[in-house]
Amino acid sequence: MPHGTLDDTLGAAFLGHFLSALLYGITTFQVFLYFRDKYRDPLVFRLSVFFLWLLDSAHVALITGAVYWYCITNFANLAAIQQPIWPIPTMIIVSNISNSIVRGIFGYRLYRLSQHGWILPSIIAVLSTFILVDATYFSVELYGYATYTEISKVSWGLYAGLSVEAAVDFIITIAQCILLHRYETGIRSTDSAIRVLMAYAVNTGLLTSICGLGALVAYATLPDKFVYFAFYFALSKLYVNSLLAAFNARGSLLGGMGHRGNQHAPKLPFRTPTATMDGTARYEGAGIEFTTVISADALETDSVVETTKINSEEGAFGYRV
Repeated sequence: MPHGTLDDTLGAAFLGHFLSALLYGITTFQVFLYFRDKYRDPLVFRLSVFFLWLLDSAHVALITGAVYWYCITNFANLAAIQQPIWPIPTMIIVSNISNSIVRGIFGYRLYRLSQHGWILPSIIAVLSTFILVDATYFSVELYGYATYTEISKVSWGLYAGLSVEAAVDFIITIAQCILLHRYETGIRSTDSAIRVLMAYAVNTGLLTSICGLGALVAYATLPDKFVYFAFYFALSKLYVNSLLAAFNARGSLLGGMGHRGNQHAPKLPFRTPTATMDGTARYEGAGIEFTTVISADALETDSVVETTKINSEEGAFGYRV
């Protein structure tokens, strides 16, 4: 077997393993920050973070076991390179369970941002279910294959799954930006924070989309190599880190305002103009509760930004982090 074959098979898998291990370290640090800062999130969110960390730990352990088997246990056994072993399909299932949970939380965020609109979350739920079922079917088939070349029999599943995954990430990213933009008030401090959240949404959405498309293109152009492994190993880690970065963004934004995410910030009163029928402006007692990414009160704490009604006699625009 030519030396170049090892570079784009075991070499690519090793680089993917290295990147996934690096991202796992970042995941663990973000989980530590999340629990250290003691955000007042409901139990379901705290348990979700811990469960995602357990899945991420299993994910990196499965990748490490597979790379060890190929590189150490079967050192110089070049025929073993093309043999699928059980940690690989198991890793795919674990990865997609984790990704589905992350998309579910972001779908819930969109549900609250859209004032309980069910269309976007329903689309995300349906597509996420398809991705999970497709990945499970692909993994079950892979358990029974003797070589990786047999993946071509179910390559449609790989193409479909990764394509839909990239599409869902794009939908979530664009929807978050559009919905967040609606909450801009003209108040510099509020709009600045909202734009930071929009930047978070774009950056994290682009990372997962690019990584998924990278795996898709790598398999399409190099189906007999492991280059797509390098992308796919990192994909689940990027999903988890995007969610944890969203949760922990509260700390950085709140830090700039002089208080922590586990404390209730004072309400800052100000008015917001509303156009009247005669073209003049008047002030209403409408309110916006700004909570960074997923607020500290959610399922009361629903999302990054949620509207609340304030006493109309006060005529105030309540701002709370």
